[in-house]
Amino acid sequence: MIERDKIAAISKYFSYFVFVLNIAVVLCFFGAAIFTENQLVFHDLARITVGFAILGIIVFIPSIKLNKAEPKSNLLLQSSYVLAYFFVLLEMTGRTDSFLFPLIFLFLIFSAFYSLIVSSVLLVISISYFVYSEVYLNGQTIQNFITLNGSYIFTLVAVTLFALFLGYKYRRSIAEKSKLETYTKNVSADKSKDEAIFSNIGDGIYAVNTKREMILFNPQAEKITGWKSEDAVGLPCKKIMNLKNEQSISICEKDCPALAVWNTGENIIRDDLCFFGKGKGDTRLEGTYAPIKDMEGKVTGAICVFRDITKKKEVERMRSEFVSTASHELRTPITAMSGYIELVMNQNVCQVDDKGREYLKKAFDTANAMSNLIKNLLAVTKIEDRKIEYTITNFPLKELAEEVIEVFQNKAKEKGIELKFNPSPNMTVKGKVVGRSLDVRADKEQIREVFNNLIENALKFTSKGGVTVSITYDDDFATVCIADTGVGIPEDGQKHLFEKFYQVDNSATRQVGGTGLGLYITRSIIETFGGKIWTESKEGKGSKFFFTIPRALD
Repeated sequence: MIERDKIAAISKYFSYFVFVLNIAVVLCFFGAAIFTENQLVFHDLARITVGFAILGIIVFIPSIKLNKAEPKSNLLLQSSYVLAYFFVLLEMTGRTDSFLFPLIFLFLIFSAFYSLIVSSVLLVISISYFVYSEVYLNGQTIQNFITLNGSYIFTLVAVTLFALFLGYKYRRSIAEKSKLETYTKNVSADKSKDEAIFSNIGDGIYAVNTKREMILFNPQAEKITGWKSEDAVGLPCKKIMNLKNEQSISICEKDCPALAVWNTGENIIRDDLCFFGKGKGDTRLEGTYAPIKDMEGKVTGAICVFRDITKKKEVERMRSEFVSTASHELRTPITAMSGYIELVMNQNVCQVDDKGREYLKKAFDTANAMSNLIKNLLAVTKIEDRKIEYTITNFPLKELAEEVIEVFQNKAKEKGIELKFNPSPNMTVKGKVVGRSLDVRADKEQIREVFNNLIENALKFTSKGGVTVSITYDDDFATVCIADTGVGIPEDGQKHLFEKFYQVDNSATRQVGGTGLGLYITRSIIETFGGKIWTESKEGKGSKFFFTIPRALD
């Protein structure tokens, strides 16, 4: 179908044509009526003139609104009106014997190119007029009519059907052309939008093909690297970017992010990239890499969005140095202060009344809290600077859990709650007794720190009931579960629980305090050794913290 706007335009101009035609016909009949001397003919022409004038006004005025709402219906109305004029001329010039009668084919062919409905209606009207003229007015029988005019009607129908077929092809080609033009415009608009984004985005962007040759290089990438797009495109990525890690080791071969995203099919974020460009020295970069795929899902390249984080890294370095220096400077006096307070509280050394002992106990707890904060800040600084040295060995996780639980038993008894270890009786894997070692492989003291943090938190937020530690095994990992019957964690707080400095905002956390660093440190330790940590909790019904540690190979 021809698109609606084009049909509306054709219908609109056709309406004006019909209106002008109507005026011309009315003037012709009016002139003929004036100059005729036959009164009978005068009256007939006058009636025809008035009739066409009224009919023209009736048809034209609604056509204005009809054309906006239903242009096809208006086209049908106007075509029918013109056909009516044609039939009047046929009546005046001999009906079906008129020399004008073959022009009916032009109406049908013309209408077939614009509307199937209009052409079909005009065909029915034409055949109906033909039958009416020959049978009703000329007195032929149906049989004689079919015998004499069957071939004529067949030709009329055949020509119309052929015209409809051509019209269908014409309308279809117009529609396809219109769709193609629309698609082309949309593609051009999308391309312009993409080019605008590509050129004006604040991050550098480059893309490589499967040979790791540069195929895309935006203006911000030029600014960061010093390379021009026309020089960079077509060259190996290694020659342009020359990326190294923080140890100044090239990542362009075995550690190439493009190869990694092709192998995994997933995006990769790297913030340890160093770029050595044209006269730019060492530029620290953060890049997000993603695979480029074709319509069939086949990898055709990789794209990287990167930014200069040199200043950010420098700020982080200065911050880490400040925290480290301040923590070390504070650690010594706070440790001394805690020692002196503890000494004063010793009844064998000093005699202090109960009120004074209460104040000293508060001061001692505050000093310990400050000492823990400093310890955690130092741990976070070392983790983020990757300065922690690990001693990775194989060790039995069960024995380590028992050691830590024994240390916390006194604290559990002070709160009147139970702390127990609940290992599987036969230490089985998937229902079968395990023949291989149940040792895990990690830094034992770091895993001890994980146990300390999680068990201490469980005791801290549990006022009745108890805390249970259990261990299960599968083929690759040991899974530790630390379950408590404490206050629980709101659902909206669970997703942020392992973030740095995050604390759930409720009365329990405000009462017991904390730094918001313990779980962040715990997650960092677990992930360092290839494990993961997560929680399951409902507010008011306790919490379960799980973490996994890789099993040792026999």
